[in-house]
Amino acid sequence: MGYRMSGRDFALAELDARRLPRWPAKALKRIRLRPPADPRDLALSEQLVVGVVKNLLLLQHHIEHFAGKRLGQIDPLLQKILAIGLYQLEFLDRIPASAAVNEAVAQAKRFGRSRGAGFVNAILRNATRQGPPPLPDEASDPRRFAQIALSHPPELFDKLAQLLGTQEALAFCRHDNCEPPTLVRLFDGVDVGAVQRPEVHLTPHEQRGMFAVTGATRAILADWAANGLAQAQDATAAAVVDQMELTQGQRVLDRCAGRGTKTLQMVQRMGSTGLIVAVDASRSRCRALDQLLDRRGIENVQTYCAAELSGIALRLPGAFDRILVDVPCSNSGVLARRPEARYAQDARRLASLGKLQRQILDDTAAWLAAGGLLLYSTCSIWPEENQEQIEQFLEKHQEFALADQCTILPSFPDGNPARYRDGGYVARLGKSPG
Repeated sequence: MGYRMSGRDFALAELDARRLPRWPAKALKRIRLRPPADPRDLALSEQLVVGVVKNLLLLQHHIEHFAGKRLGQIDPLLQKILAIGLYQLEFLDRIPASAAVNEAVAQAKRFGRSRGAGFVNAILRNATRQGPPPLPDEASDPRRFAQIALSHPPELFDKLAQLLGTQEALAFCRHDNCEPPTLVRLFDGVDVGAVQRPEVHLTPHEQRGMFAVTGATRAILADWAANGLAQAQDATAAAVVDQMELTQGQRVLDRCAGRGTKTLQMVQRMGSTGLIVAVDASRSRCRALDQLLDRRGIENVQTYCAAELSGIALRLPGAFDRILVDVPCSNSGVLARRPEARYAQDARRLASLGKLQRQILDDTAAWLAAGGLLLYSTCSIWPEENQEQIEQFLEKHQEFALADQCTILPSFPDGNPARYRDGGYVARLGKSPG
């Protein structure tokens, strides 16, 4: 099947391709994803995917309630069709209930589930007539309430409650289910007038050079980045490079560069002087960064695709004055932006990430020049990915000393976009002069 999909069909295919709790992936066979041509359909699709993922445990609870049976007794594809329909009924006021029901029934037939179309119709019409079932009591059973009402797995809520206390943990979960504002960082020397458009509104953020943006489509944001005007980036992430104490002429290593958001920040600080080496394990991300550097005419950045620096040692220029190690992490500080990550906060996943983080730090340490500065950063709030990693690193590498460290929580008590920031952590480590 390779037709141009509607917004709902594309959302179904996107959800079906993902591994989510209690949902087997890839129930659809031989489906070729072709996004909707109409931007409005694409926007609806994105809204449905994010909405279903953020409310997955709640929607699964409702499916079981209205069906009167366990999820395991229901065709996985029909579950996903029902979740899309229920999300529209419960959260999207602008879509008539009749349209949500009829589209779900037609979708079941369209994707080879004609026998299940009547089941879909019955479930959604019951939901329309009866309304949502009762939720667990927040006061007497906050853990169960967070699991069902806020779609946060028990393991995640337990970690949050241990770190923050029960009430703050519930506030954190509610924050994760809100839509975070789009924040951009204007490039140095760019006046806000250069990005103003009639349909776009920018509000100055409390962090200098940052703005909260409404009305900017993905295409507009990509155009700003390609032309060196502005870059979509959270305030917490943007502040990391400011702590590197960069000056012109330095040699700098961006150890887990990704698509180069922080690399470009380094270029702003250093101009065309010195050298920045950007390393990432993903070929696709390195290619994207190379293309961006070519478009921008930036010549003092070298990119390498490598999982370990030992594999490219002969091509590196020697020791670096500054190193940024922005490691892969659990994303526990950015769950509002990365909703699927809430379902991957279990002990096994965190242990695997911790091992990788230690390997990256150990692999990088020898490449910092004497007297240099290494920054370790994550978008996590968990101590085992942050302070505990640094403690273990310092025990092993006596030539390093901790200058300072900071954990930032997401701004969940405050809904003001001008003060919004994601969670994260940064530690600055100095290497002894000799």
